[in-house]
Amino acid sequence: MMLIKNTHKKRGLALAVASIMLAPWALASDVNVSGFLSVGGGFVDDENSVAYDGYSEEDLTFDRNLLGLQVTGQVSERVSATAQLIARSENDYEVDAEWAYLSWQAHNNGKVRAGRLRTPLYMYSDYLDVGYSYPWISAPNEVYYLPFNNVDGVDYYLTAALGSFDTSFQAYFGSFESDFAFEDGTQGFASLRNQMGVAATFGKDWWNFRAAYHQADLTVDVFNPTLNGFVASLQTTPFANLIPRIAIDDDKGTFAQVGLNIDTGMFVAAAEHVEFEVKETMLAKNIRDYVMVGLRLGDFLFHVTGSQADDEIAELSAGVPASAQTAVLIGTLDAIAAARDVDREVISFGTRWDVTSGTALKFQYDDVDDVKGEQKVYSVALQAVF
Repeated sequence: MMLIKNTHKKRGLALAVASIMLAPWALASDVNVSGFLSVGGGFVDDENSVAYDGYSEEDLTFDRNLLGLQVTGQVSERVSATAQLIARSENDYEVDAEWAYLSWQAHNNGKVRAGRLRTPLYMYSDYLDVGYSYPWISAPNEVYYLPFNNVDGVDYYLTAALGSFDTSFQAYFGSFESDFAFEDGTQGFASLRNQMGVAATFGKDWWNFRAAYHQADLTVDVFNPTLNGFVASLQTTPFANLIPRIAIDDDKGTFAQVGLNIDTGMFVAAAEHVEFEVKETMLAKNIRDYVMVGLRLGDFLFHVTGSQADDEIAELSAGVPASAQTAVLIGTLDAIAAARDVDREVISFGTRWDVTSGTALKFQYDDVDDVKGEQKVYSVALQAVF
């Protein structure tokens, strides 16, 4: 079941912690404070059709607001501390610590960090919340969809020049726990253990290529009485062996990513392809990608993005003999698998206007073609860094 949170006490505590953290640092000369802000909203063309990216109403609502503050302080010659605090309107402006880690400069080009880190899943992971840093209002939803954006652990980050090419390498290990929701609205709680991965970039001048691979032991508690009741009912039947196919209990999940970013000054482009899989569970194999091209003319950037989710549905009923007695069982298994499958294509048109240095006004139109219906989404955002 869902827990009801005392948001006022939690928010007050978070703000108190933030004040304690920032007060002594604000007086130090070796402390760097920066921030970012996004104020935005949107509406859909047909509220009776599918919701997309959090929008489901025909009325324009400005409820996609975010304020972030990042503080980095030098502890010693080689050790520094970083904290990134973010308040989001969808969380009633509760202050959460997205980053909180110590960094040790092991040598000129390499550092070790320990604490809460950003999981390097994607090309834009490090500044995923800083909307000002990329063309869209938010990164393409079909690819940037996983809720596991942080890891509590340790990593090693290395930058180097190989001839005329710039490279970076990151390896990490840790764990993470988080509430989340499936795309069909089902709530759950995920626990990742033995989470590890590597990410590397290779580029020169106006282009950059990136690849990453991650794995973790994943356990998911699903808050769905109907589904949980069905699983419990199988325990006393000849089909109890199907339970491990449905449940996600300490199963190995893998995530792979490749991406390319191009920026010549006038011409910009980006593309990413990701695959996420937890074998022999009810989860579909996620196959997602996008391609974006854009043209920068003075203070304006015009771009178009094609993205898609083309998942491979889990075969939960494979091997179950078809008969009148198993028809309901097979139908239920197929329905459980279908609820985790996403098949969607989106064409997005966007405009970015750099109003002043550090401030951008963005407009975006998304044409969504989902197997469950079609939708048109209109959104706007003012984003800044300071």
